[in-house]
Amino acid sequence: MISIRSGIHGDTLRPNEAPGMPNRTSSVQHWSTTRNHRLIISCINRYYGVSRAIKGENGSSSIEDTFFKPGQEGEARQKLFNTISPVYDELNDRFSFGLHRVWKRMAVKWSKAKRGDRVLDSCCGSGDIARIAAEIVGKGGQVIGLDFSQDMLEDAKRRRQDGGSRIEWVQGDALEYPYADGYFDAATMGYGLRNVSDIPRALRELHRVLRKGGCVAILDFNNSSDSVVDGIQGFFLDSLVVPAAEAEGVGDEYRYLRPSIKKYPNGQTLEKLARSSGFEKARYYEIGFGLMGCLVCQK
Repeated sequence: MISIRSGIHGDTLRPNEAPGMPNRTSSVQHWSTTRNHRLIISCINRYYGVSRAIKGENGSSSIEDTFFKPGQEGEARQKLFNTISPVYDELNDRFSFGLHRVWKRMAVKWSKAKRGDRVLDSCCGSGDIARIAAEIVGKGGQVIGLDFSQDMLEDAKRRRQDGGSRIEWVQGDALEYPYADGYFDAATMGYGLRNVSDIPRALRELHRVLRKGGCVAILDFNNSSDSVVDGIQGFFLDSLVVPAAEAEGVGDEYRYLRPSIKKYPNGQTLEKLARSSGFEKARYYEIGFGLMGCLVCQK
């Protein structure tokens, strides 16, 4: 059995038991009542102003006007990912200290993909998760990497394929897959659900294309209800990530992260949305010190 530690206080998650799985008590609970941590975060928020980077002079948010305007979210976010595609992988490595690769492997394990399976990696980006899935399913399996950003897909195609399985890169919409009901044995989605314009519809589509008993693992930033974790996340994004992205010429695109996370449902709400979308089981796990989360659902 493969066990992966969440990175603090020895909490252990066992992906191959998903989704009826392990004790999900988050390690961040060990922090939540720590007075000193709360004082530190309060000082950070007062000094840096978590929202300062996304607010205009009139108090409105140009980022929100651009990326959250009803009816225009899809086109705006497609343009965003096309813009950041040349530096996407490098910045992911720098910002996560390489840990995003561990989290992505956890997601594939939680999807229960196995040798010979047909797997969908929706919102595949530059293809990290698709290639991990390809290692698992082997030559007898198939992986579909689907994304709405053509530039991201072109980058994915240029990179090495692993595992010998056939990876097909498809430009498509996570709200309307071009596949029959029950077509896939397993599915993954990395940092995509937060960016769709209709989360319930995206979950219903994932449910539709999975076979009975199939699992999907959805990895993304965690919209934590813990004030300490939320404060750390805001400080990290505003004071470290955005300045580094600005140096690469994509500062505005990375300012989108913080407001998109705050608009993203928390873990409990995601579980409810998944069940109302038809999934028989749904569990949400906080990982990466509570900064990330993975929703694991079974049809």
